[in-house]
Amino acid sequence: MEDISSLAKELKAHLPWHQARILFLAQFILGLMRGRSCNLYRVAEEFQSKAQEESSYCRIKRFFEKYTYCYEQLGKLILHWLNLTSYTLCMDRTNWQFGSQHINYLVVSIAWQGASIPIVWTCLDKSGGNSNADERIAIMKRVLKLIPAKKIDGLLADREFIGHEWFDWLDKQGIVCRLRIKDNTSVMGSGGKPIKAVQLFRNIKLYQVVTWHSKRKVSGVSLYIGARRSVDGLLIVVATKKPETMVEDYYKRWSIETLFGCLKSRGFDLESTHMTNLDRMDKLMGILALAFTWCLLVGHWSYGDAKQLPLNKHGRPAKALFRLGLDILRRVLKNSCAKSDQVNFQMLLHVLSRT
Repeated sequence: MEDISSLAKELKAHLPWHQARILFLAQFILGLMRGRSCNLYRVAEEFQSKAQEESSYCRIKRFFEKYTYCYEQLGKLILHWLNLTSYTLCMDRTNWQFGSQHINYLVVSIAWQGASIPIVWTCLDKSGGNSNADERIAIMKRVLKLIPAKKIDGLLADREFIGHEWFDWLDKQGIVCRLRIKDNTSVMGSGGKPIKAVQLFRNIKLYQVVTWHSKRKVSGVSLYIGARRSVDGLLIVVATKKPETMVEDYYKRWSIETLFGCLKSRGFDLESTHMTNLDRMDKLMGILALAFTWCLLVGHWSYGDAKQLPLNKHGRPAKALFRLGLDILRRVLKNSCAKSDQVNFQMLLHVLSRT
């Protein structure tokens, strides 16, 4: 119970919630970590309470059914914990199906230490389909309430996130973007005639990076364009500014794929939740964002930068910083203290408060 009250105190310092809701939030975050599952009954089993598991489960259901909170407050808390001066953002979707119901998240996250932290999200009301320009603009307007455009180093997104209205809006907001386009995207050539983007780079060699330093019209908007050829094919990227590093910068987009993997099979087993209501799924992602941030910060505090992790033969770390942090937190929570590491819960909590 001391762990719950200590975490609740940290949360209460930043969230203007009723004390009972703060205590519930602390319970739920710690239950997520202990159980490594978003199945609500599994979380209820991990509640540190004198109440029966069924009572804890009913309490969880009431929270998601009836309680409404401000997602902007959670975003501000995450930014406070990260304490960064600038931000590289990633936008992507993740979706799966439970029975006949489709869960389809559109997420904007902050790339940091090889992973990506959710900062704004929405569960789309569509059956696994792509987002449209209105949905992307709406979610980015929420981002700009938290992070001004001048502090955004770049917005990274894959081939789904294209189109004139979207490109034009980003350009007018002054948001630096690194967006991948399809090979057959029409690009205005030097002679004023449209050609396919792939034709600009038809002579590019394996592992070579080629950047055009004069802007081209892409979907009616003037953008820089560059490409890199790898064994997997041709990667074509467009950008508003800084063409020199546009292709290199784009590769940081993979961090949001790491996020989705950590939220699912490699971390909190998000797909095990049986909820399908859009509002309730948005509430769940908010709590996951707090838990994920804490795990990543603990991993960084304990092991240093992601680039310093020892690599396996396949060239990747055996475990990401998130998973290392989650393992430390679970070990401490389940054993009261990790004597072998001389780490206790208060030390892990201080990672958030920076004391």
